[in-house]
Amino acid sequence: MNKPVTTLEKVIFDASNQGMLIVDNDFLIVDINRWFIEAINGTKEQLVGQSIFELFNFERPQYMRGTVKQALESGLSSFLSSALHPRLFPLHSRYQNGDRYMEQSCYIKPILFNESTYCLIQVLDVTSSVLREKLLKKTYNDLNLFKIAIEHSASSIVITDNLGFVEYVNPRFVEIAGFTSEDAIGHSYFSLSSQTHELQFESTVLSALHLHDSWKGERSFVTKSGDKYWVNEHIYQARNASGKPTHLIAIQDDLTQIKDIARKASYQASHDSLTGLINRHEFDQILINKIKYADNKTSHVLCFLDIDQFKMVNDTSGHGAGDELLRLAATLFDEHYPLDKVLARLGGDEFAVIVHDANIAQVQLMSEALIEKVQDFRFRWGESVFSVGMSIGMTLITAQTVSSTEAVKQAENACDAAKDMGRNRVYIYQEDDQTFTQRQGDTYWATKINEALEFDRFALFAQPIVPLLEDAKPSYEVLVRMRDTDGSMIPPGLFLPAAERFNLSHRIDRWVTENTISWIEKHCSEIAHIDHISINLSGLTLSNDTFLAHIVHVIETSKIESSKISFEITETAAIANLTQAKHFINVLRQQGCLFALDDFGSGLSSFAYLKNLKVDRLKIDGMFVKDITTDVIDEAMVKSINDVGHVMGMKTIAEFVENDAIKERLIALGVDYGQGYGLGKPVPIDDILVTSTEVV
Repeated sequence: MNKPVTTLEKVIFDASNQGMLIVDNDFLIVDINRWFIEAINGTKEQLVGQSIFELFNFERPQYMRGTVKQALESGLSSFLSSALHPRLFPLHSRYQNGDRYMEQSCYIKPILFNESTYCLIQVLDVTSSVLREKLLKKTYNDLNLFKIAIEHSASSIVITDNLGFVEYVNPRFVEIAGFTSEDAIGHSYFSLSSQTHELQFESTVLSALHLHDSWKGERSFVTKSGDKYWVNEHIYQARNASGKPTHLIAIQDDLTQIKDIARKASYQASHDSLTGLINRHEFDQILINKIKYADNKTSHVLCFLDIDQFKMVNDTSGHGAGDELLRLAATLFDEHYPLDKVLARLGGDEFAVIVHDANIAQVQLMSEALIEKVQDFRFRWGESVFSVGMSIGMTLITAQTVSSTEAVKQAENACDAAKDMGRNRVYIYQEDDQTFTQRQGDTYWATKINEALEFDRFALFAQPIVPLLEDAKPSYEVLVRMRDTDGSMIPPGLFLPAAERFNLSHRIDRWVTENTISWIEKHCSEIAHIDHISINLSGLTLSNDTFLAHIVHVIETSKIESSKISFEITETAAIANLTQAKHFINVLRQQGCLFALDDFGSGLSSFAYLKNLKVDRLKIDGMFVKDITTDVIDEAMVKSINDVGHVMGMKTIAEFVENDAIKERLIALGVDYGQGYGLGKPVPIDDILVTSTEVV
């Protein structure tokens, strides 16, 4: 076969940087250049004369055949681009350190030689171009994605040059800071909206960037409108391919809401929500520090403040009125004491104040002046007007103070002592004060009372109420005793004062009432010789609607005659709770129970209140009875009380009948009944079941 090329052409043909091969009408290779030979990794002798369809495994052989045939028969040229035919010939290209399929562009055109038509196939390796184009496209797409991410980022992003002058701010920065792109670009980032001193901050950041290529921290900014906000910020050093610093990138996350929530949570944890004062926990922490750092040169004064009559306001006009009174009181206290004081609401109507570096005498005068203000104050709620009072206890905080708990306890005990002494006064704690010794004893008995209630260690005793003028059935007053752990009986004089002080008397009343009614029901067939059993009630019980409802239920569900039960209330308790006492008496009288007014004559206005109370018996206070045989005034008092009681249809009972002389004198005055050790001592209640009970 003759070669259709000259020597010069041959040189050009072989030196070409693209693949060339020439085929005839039978698709046989007539000639092939060095590029193709090297791409196929063969020899010219092996390749010339072979069919291209045997030599190459085309993906689309029919398409290739048709294109070559079109050039040979019709003289038409074709360009097969890499975009549509990227790998027409199954060739490999050495790319970087490995082989990969060659991306190609292919030209197919007819050529004439010696009056014969041949087909020239030219293959151009465009792998690098295609890869570069793909890389550029990917880079463009990536940059577009990054741009979208930055534009829609929840973080503020600022890009500056290497000197810190702003080149770009994203929409989030504009939204939070209020500075537009025009406001920010070209200005120093370190002075833009920053509260931190810009030179100091810039120096700190640049130093960190020099050492670590990044800086991280929290700092405050000021918006364009002047509002403060907080960010958590990362600043990064950007470098080019050669490692040279080119830009700074600042990323900010807004912490303002988190800071506000944390601040509010901290405030709520340390402050009283009603008054805005610090609460007990925060006050304790401050007091602990005051004690910890106290020295012998300075002292502080701790005051414990309690609003008197607060419960009356709360119960009468509701919690809204009570809350408003507490808010007004907090404002009054805050304005009265020095500016550097620590004022707290400890709970309920109790407040505490620490006056720094103060003399206790000065604080006493200050506190007494506050009490005068409170007494002059009138609290108005709707149509109601209330007068309130104030009791204040004080103690010194010095280097010798043991603990915050002990200091508060001392001030609280002093406040309680002020209440015991009539309220509306200041009382100063003293270590050797007998008042506090008594209160500590009361605390002991309060514990004993609770234990006795829990383990049922109370016992019922009874003392006779003896008829003096006629042969009638005796009655009995139920008395309570506490059974100690060793079985001995504890008299009421030891524990009842503590019950009153610590508001435990109503619980004892409930125990006595329930157990007495149960005892009557159990022994109803054995007490025919007894007119009735009388039960004492405390002042607190008279205002306890729950207790009243419970007693009504017990009476209604028991099998006893309600006339067998009488309740005794003291005159002073009835007068102090007149409205509640009248309601209490009326409800139980409707059930058939009897009522007696105890210790009558001890009040200042006894006769004025007597007509308002529907009672069956009047017990004359023993202080008039015990000296009736030697004191004409006492005799006159007993006579007048007895006469008034009879006029109002009541039976009279004289207390403290200790001997026959008193008994005879009472008979002469016409008193109906007597009670006292001269007529019968208290005995265990089961002993009165014996019908031969001895009555003196």
